[in-house]
Amino acid sequence: MTQVHNIFGRCITSFLELSGEVPPAVEHLVNDAVIRLMDSDMIIEDTFAPMAELQEPRVAQPLETFEQTVFIDELTDKVKSDGFGPHFHQIIGLFGSIMLGLCATDEQRKQVDDWLEQGHFGHFMMTDGGGSTLAQWKSTLTTADDGQITLNVDKKWTIEGQNLGFSMVVCQKKGRPFPMTVLLSPEKSKTLQQKICGTSFLDGKLQLGDVKGEVLVNKTEFLSKGGLGSVNRFLTMVRPRFVKSLMHHLLWLQDQNRLVLDDDDHSAIDFMINMANWCNAQTKFSIHSVDRVLALKFTSNELLQSIVVKGGVKHINDQRDLLGFTKMEGSSYRCLFEIYSKFKRARR
Repeated sequence: MTQVHNIFGRCITSFLELSGEVPPAVEHLVNDAVIRLMDSDMIIEDTFAPMAELQEPRVAQPLETFEQTVFIDELTDKVKSDGFGPHFHQIIGLFGSIMLGLCATDEQRKQVDDWLEQGHFGHFMMTDGGGSTLAQWKSTLTTADDGQITLNVDKKWTIEGQNLGFSMVVCQKKGRPFPMTVLLSPEKSKTLQQKICGTSFLDGKLQLGDVKGEVLVNKTEFLSKGGLGSVNRFLTMVRPRFVKSLMHHLLWLQDQNRLVLDDDDHSAIDFMINMANWCNAQTKFSIHSVDRVLALKFTSNELLQSIVVKGGVKHINDQRDLLGFTKMEGSSYRCLFEIYSKFKRARR
């Protein structure tokens, strides 16, 4: 008898299978999670027919390479022996460097190099005070009749957002179907209101902050090179490395006697590390590239949550850390929604 979770779980497991056989523990984890995350649209409007099988992409392009990935991979390996905390900021900073390599002009990258030499750190602002969908965002670009452009910033939970250097602010502009990113100098960033939000993570190594305010900008500050395609290529490169760091952090917690893992957990962790390595080894970018790393992040989220729910995490702060990472770089619902939407279009 066909079960609902077996139908909708294929949104995720069909991409996981690209890297190899999916362990039963991982398949059960995914299927159970999908049932919990189904929204009204899926239940009411879906046909509940089997998901279409993945087709070989018709178009595949070479995926850029960056020397930063060598250093990121070295740091990711160190997480296994040191934990995520000592290496988190450097890994995230190198992620930002890759994003600038894909989205910034030569002149903008020169500016960033100058700011870094002056001791300023970069801050990436994504989560918006207005809500999860672009139409709800309060961080907006507005052009006056005289051509003056105002950036209104209302961002939550920015990494070290209470102490800004230079900033990359993701915002919406009326009439644009996808977000825009504005590069703000340290001087402009300092004019924004900044405050600590919540207590720290990772044994005091990571603090989040909220940022609000208005600043005048010009078109030379827009990170527009490559458009949305560059953002997708960026996520294809960084998400597997982020997930691998999380898996190594779990193994480190176990070595520190702060976490108890069972056989199913180990099976899932091994699979996730192997899939992350497989994703990192891909040299082509196609329609499946973003979805497979979304599926990887979805599964990582559900594994972290499962480990917390089972009671294997001994300290409350570690439980909070792991739950926090289920929201960073893509929540389970957002990952599922984005993948499902593509399956849905293919089926109707």
